[in-house]
Amino acid sequence: MRRPGWLRFNERSLPSALDLENQVLVGTHHKTGTVWLSRIFKKICDQYALSYINNDVDRPKDGFDVWFHNHSQFNLSEMGQGYRGIHMIRDPRDRIVSGAFYHQTSKEEWLHIKYPALGNMTYQEKINSYSSFESQLLFEMEHTGGRDIEEMLSWNYENTSFLELKYEHLMQDTDLVIFHRTFTFLGFPGATIPGLLQIAYDNSLFSGFKSAHARSGNSNQWQEHFTPRVKSRFQELFGDAVERLGYEGGADW
Repeated sequence: MRRPGWLRFNERSLPSALDLENQVLVGTHHKTGTVWLSRIFKKICDQYALSYINNDVDRPKDGFDVWFHNHSQFNLSEMGQGYRGIHMIRDPRDRIVSGAFYHQTSKEEWLHIKYPALGNMTYQEKINSYSSFESQLLFEMEHTGGRDIEEMLSWNYENTSFLELKYEHLMQDTDLVIFHRTFTFLGFPGATIPGLLQIAYDNSLFSGFKSAHARSGNSNQWQEHFTPRVKSRFQELFGDAVERLGYEGGADW
């Protein structure tokens, strides 16, 4: 795919460092574009000499510029008012499908630890012990997938210091309109926007970027894989989660 024509610019005219007027928070949840956004913002920080804090930091050190967290667990009460952030979610049904596929083969360390609650098996061994993908989906939603959905549901969506994003929308943002709005909302100076958009474009699947963490960026994968049994269990566990998160208008999906 060709990049938007207006994205062409003279790289030598871009600043190599900048001072942000506010701290930037980037929150995701597991399998909701976590690796994608972390890669983009880490490259931004490297390009513009910004300090970057990743993940499970209980209390960030004074002076950080960008704090990324893949479970969106920020200590906002200790942040004061000098921050702007983004929070990205994904259709919880697709989160279950994506996680079930990913956890069968991923080399992430936690997947290879033996847990007594899983019969002294690793998470990966356990999910692969099921003979059908239907059973793997049920296991996923009753374990890590379920915890991620609860995280999305418990987020404070009324915090106006955060811009709320959906994975599905950003995956289709080939003209970088949402990315432009995102960087502007976060307080990046106008002179840096072309460079930020270039980084976002170069590190997104729609530009041809290849990622071992992304099997598919397509939406509505659940429609192919949710059997009546899986749908019934999903609704039993999470009730109206799909409607609350803005992915359906009612319970008749």
